[in-house]
Amino acid sequence: MAYIRKKGKNYFVTFYYRGQRYDKSCRTNQRAVADNIRKQIEAQIANKSFRIDSVMQPSIRTLGDFISEYLAYSKINKAPKSERLDNLALSNLKDRIGNVPIDSLTIQRMEQFKSALLKDYSPTSVNIILRHLKAALSKAVSWNYIEENPLKQVRPIRIAEKEGPFLTLEDIQKLRKVMESGLYRDVIETGLYTGMRVSEIRNLSWDDIDFVGMKIRVRNTESFTTKSKKDRTVPLHPKLAELLALRAQVEHSPFVFLRTDMKQVDTGTANKKFKEYCDVAGLDSRFHFHTLRHTFASHLAMSGVSLYFIQKILGHRSIETTARTYAHLQPDPLLSAVKGLKY
Repeated sequence: MAYIRKKGKNYFVTFYYRGQRYDKSCRTNQRAVADNIRKQIEAQIANKSFRIDSVMQPSIRTLGDFISEYLAYSKINKAPKSERLDNLALSNLKDRIGNVPIDSLTIQRMEQFKSALLKDYSPTSVNIILRHLKAALSKAVSWNYIEENPLKQVRPIRIAEKEGPFLTLEDIQKLRKVMESGLYRDVIETGLYTGMRVSEIRNLSWDDIDFVGMKIRVRNTESFTTKSKKDRTVPLHPKLAELLALRAQVEHSPFVFLRTDMKQVDTGTANKKFKEYCDVAGLDSRFHFHTLRHTFASHLAMSGVSLYFIQKILGHRSIETTARTYAHLQPDPLLSAVKGLKY
C-alpha cells in the first residue's frame, strides 16, 4: 500500500517494495497529480511490472536519523531541562536497541526496553524516560517516520504513592520562634498560607493581590509560566493580608518580594533559608520549601475541605493527583453523614 504526503511545497509518495520503504518526490504541489502517481505505483507493484529507478534510493529512516532531527527540534522548542531529558531518553533507546529502522520499534520491543531500564534506573526515573520517549515518538508519527506510536499501549510502572512530610501545628510554632523578621520569613509565611510554589511566590506582583476580594491571582506572564500552564485563584488568608499590607507600605516595586539589590528572590536561597530555620528548630531534615505546599494542603484536608477545592487552589491538573496524596487525611465522610441525622 502506498500513500502521499506533502513535504515542503511538493507531494511525496511513500511505499514498500521488496521489504524496503521508499519515498519518491512527485515533483508537484497538486494533490490530484500526486494521487495518480500513487495509483500507478500501486498498480505496477501489483502486476509485478514495477522497476526501481537508479535515482530512487530507499528512504533512510533509522532511529539515529530521527534522534538527530528530534533533538534539533527539542533544542529550539523546549526548556533546557526538557531538552536534557529528551537526550537522556533517546540515547538510552539507541544504546540499548541499536540504530535500527525506526519502524521496527514494536510494542513488545518497547516493553523489553522498559524492563531493561529498571536494572539501572528507579521506577520513577523509568517513567520519566518513557514519558519523554512517548512524546518524541508521537512527533515521529506526525513527521511520517512511523504510522503508530509503539509506546501508546505501554503502561508506566505503577509506583506506590508516598505520603509527603508536612509540618504539624507544633512544628509551625517551633519554626516561627526561630525565624527572623524580614523578607524570607514573609516568603515562608506566604507559602504556609497559600500553598504556592516558591517560583510562583517569587513572581508574585502587587497587581495579583486583591485586598478587597481577599484573593491572590497566580498567573502566567511573559517571563513566567506556572507548572500547569493555567492561571488560578488562591484565597487570601486574613493574617497573610495583614503581613502583605505592611510590605505594601514600604515596597514600591512591581514584585511583592524583592531583595535589597532590587532583584527577585532567588528560589534556591529561599529553600536554603527555610532548611536552615528547620535545622535550628530541630525539625525533620527532609523538610524543604515544597513541604510548605504539602503542609497547606494537608491541613486543609484534615479540616474537612473537599478535595475538589484543594485541587483548584493547588492548581493540580486532575482530582486524581489531589486524591492520591491527601484523601487519606480527610475525616471519614461516612461518619460525618451519619452524624448529620436529625432523629
